[in-house]
Amino acid sequence: MNCRNCKTEIIEFFSLGQMPPINSFLKEEEIAKEKKYNLSVGFCPKCYLAQLINTISPEDLFRDYIYFSSTSKYFLDHCREVANDLTKRLNLGKESLVLEIASNDGAQLQYFKELGIKILGVDPAENIAKVANEKGIETITEFFNYNFSQKLKKQNIQADLIFGANVLAHVPEIVDFVKGVKEVLMPEGTAVFEFPYVKGLMENKFDTIYHEHVFYYSLIALINLFKNANLEIYNVELTPMQGGSLMIFVSNPGVFKINENVKKLTEEESDAGFNKLETYQKISQNVGKLKKDLIDLLSKLKKEGKKIAAYSAPAKGNILLNYFGINNNFLDFIVDKSKAKQGLYTPGTYMLVRPLEKIYEERPDYLLVLCWNITDEVINMPELKEYKEKGGKFIIPVPSIKII
Repeated sequence: MNCRNCKTEIIEFFSLGQMPPINSFLKEEEIAKEKKYNLSVGFCPKCYLAQLINTISPEDLFRDYIYFSSTSKYFLDHCREVANDLTKRLNLGKESLVLEIASNDGAQLQYFKELGIKILGVDPAENIAKVANEKGIETITEFFNYNFSQKLKKQNIQADLIFGANVLAHVPEIVDFVKGVKEVLMPEGTAVFEFPYVKGLMENKFDTIYHEHVFYYSLIALINLFKNANLEIYNVELTPMQGGSLMIFVSNPGVFKINENVKKLTEEESDAGFNKLETYQKISQNVGKLKKDLIDLLSKLKKEGKKIAAYSAPAKGNILLNYFGINNNFLDFIVDKSKAKQGLYTPGTYMLVRPLEKIYEERPDYLLVLCWNITDEVINMPELKEYKEKGGKFIIPVPSIKII
C-alpha cells in the first residue's frame, strides 16, 4: 500500500483485525449479514503520515449516517465558543461567508448564523442534511472534493472561512480534497480544521482508529500535505475535543505571518519521534496491556456478582468493545441518549441499545463510560444524578482505567 499523500510505500504498525463499519447499527435480521473489514494502520517514512492500510468506500460509510452532532451539550458549547472566537479573530461580518465541510446537522453553522454571518453547509449524509435544512441551515448533500469545489467556484461561491470539524481524517482522496479547499478559499481567507491528534495514539487513545478515520495526523505530516495544494499552515492550537485534537489555520502562502506555535509544535513532534516508525510500533504493546487490565477488572467485578452496564455507544466505544472482546459476557446491557441508536444492535458485539431509563430499571453497580472523552459531562448529567446519589460508580477505560 502506498501513501495517499506522497505515494511512498507505507509500513504497518498496528492492527485491530477484522472490524465492522463502526457506526452501522443493526436490526436483528441484519446481524447474520454484517460485513467486517481489515482495520490496520501504517506509517509513511517519507512524509510521516499515519493512515489506514485498507478503507471502506465513503459512499457506504456516510450516505446514511447515524451520528448527530447536536446530541452532545459539550460539543454544542464548543461550537458556540468556536464561532465567537473565529468571528472576532478573522474579522468576519455580514458580508462574509462561512462554508462548513461535513456540516452534519448544523451544530456549528447555527452559531455563525446567529452572529449574522452568511453560511453554507456541505454534507453527504442525506438523512442528516435533511434535518439541517429543516432547521434553516442551508446544506448541500454532496461529498466535498476538487470537482465539487469547481462547481461552487463557477457559481461565484468562495468562502472567507472554510471550516471542518472531524472531516480531515475521513477523506481517502486527501490531496484532491485539499486542492478543492484552495479552489473555494478567498485569496485572503482562512481554512480551519479540527481533528483528533495522532499523539492520542501514543496515550492509549487507540479507539479513534476506525474505518471512517483514514488518517492520524501530526503537524509535520500536515505541513507536507498542504504543500501539495500550495497552501500553508500559519497557526495551530491544541483543543480538548475527542480526547485531544489539533486545530489548524490554513491560508494561501504568505497571506499571514506564521505563528510561533507552528515552529514550537513541529520541534516537539520531532523530539517525541513522530517522524520515526518505532514510536508508532510501541502502540500495540501499550494497548495490549490496557486490554488485559480492563478485562481483568470486569471479570473480577462479575465474579463478585456486580451488575455492569455500558454508557453510550459512540464509534470509539464500539471499537473498544470489539477489539477487547467485551459484549454480553461482561455487560448486562448498553444505553445511549441517541434515539437513532435505540432499538438497534451495536456493530460487531450485537448488544441491543436501550434508552437511559434502563439504568433505573436495572440499577447497575457500574457504568462503563465508552464516551470517555466527555466523562465530566456524563457524570454530571441530571439524568444520572440519582444513580450517583445511590452509590452508582463509573468505570473510565481510556486512556487509563479509573473508577469514579
